[in-house]
Amino acid sequence: MRTAPAMIAACCLLACPITSAMSAEDAAMVETVSFDDGGRTRTISGRVLVTATDGGLLVQERDGRLWTVTIETLKTRDPSRIPFQPYTTRELGSHLATELKQSVGPDLLITTTRHYTIVSSADPRYARWCGLLFERLRTAFVTYWKGRGLALAEPEFPMVAIVLKNRDEFNRFAKRDAGLDSTQAVGYYSMLTNRIVLYDLAAVPGRPPAGTAAEIQRRLATAPRAIATVVHEAAHQVAFNSGLHRRLADNPLWLAEGMAVFFETPDLRSRTGWRTVGQVNRPRLARFVEFVRQRRRPGSLKSLVTVDRRFRDAPSEIDAYAEAWALSYYLMRARRKQYLAYLKTIAAKPLLRWDTPEVRQADFEAAFGNDWQKLDRQFLKYMSRVKPR
Repeated sequence: MRTAPAMIAACCLLACPITSAMSAEDAAMVETVSFDDGGRTRTISGRVLVTATDGGLLVQERDGRLWTVTIETLKTRDPSRIPFQPYTTRELGSHLATELKQSVGPDLLITTTRHYTIVSSADPRYARWCGLLFERLRTAFVTYWKGRGLALAEPEFPMVAIVLKNRDEFNRFAKRDAGLDSTQAVGYYSMLTNRIVLYDLAAVPGRPPAGTAAEIQRRLATAPRAIATVVHEAAHQVAFNSGLHRRLADNPLWLAEGMAVFFETPDLRSRTGWRTVGQVNRPRLARFVEFVRQRRRPGSLKSLVTVDRRFRDAPSEIDAYAEAWALSYYLMRARRKQYLAYLKTIAAKPLLRWDTPEVRQADFEAAFGNDWQKLDRQFLKYMSRVKPR
């Protein structure tokens, strides 16, 4: 999940206090906003979600994209009496084809499903396969939480996936789109654009495209971690479009990443279901066991919950993901009622308000209690009994 650019831009706006932060229902009229974007004027139309006291804005376009506009870059702001409405699926496809024509190319295929609009330069069969995969994941995601007493919302905007034909095209696009050094990445979710970006993992140089879903799955079976990463990013997108998380609000990374890892185990065999939800994530479990034995220090649990630093520091990043998965696995299974209460607290966080470690600690303790040593012992004891399946 790409969070750093979004946080930097949002923090620039947050430097001035917020005078109003409107709900999607309240921010109902379209405004046209012009601002300086890296030396050129950009003009967008959308609803203003947040206004800072100095006039800085958080604007959402009809495709769901968020723009932070500081007062220093703002040029004009023109209100209208036109009600804000998200793009329809057809309108969104046309909009994306126009937007991406120069950066990707003119020969883009638009594929739509019930909840997704997929823009692809890859083989059409792979794009359609991705659409079905994402729909199955979303259905499993919603069903999982519904079965635990948490009803999720329908996406306000069609969810967008950009599927590129090969790694080289993906690398070029990721650098322009997110400033991402993508040499090790196979996909990402952008909180600002609300899109996932990936490339055709089934494409093999020198061989024709996979002709069937079965052939796609055979090829992907050789790269399980790559497809798990794609599912991980798609899980982020579903969580941020179902009311479980809120874009540009304070979402502790242990929670957001732990949940995505919980759902990332792919189910490539079923055409309709997703039988692997909640199963033990073997690579993450193995890493967590190694971490506990060799590197885990006292206070690890509290540091994971209250600050995000370990997820942004390369030496500790993999361990942080493993511990986030383990903590999520434990809480979902052993402390479900408290976990659901905590989820609701985080989902209600306001836009552009970043909590201090003290506030994060208080939120966590309100759900799980303030005896961190006892919780840590219970957590480690429970996870010591979890075995790969």
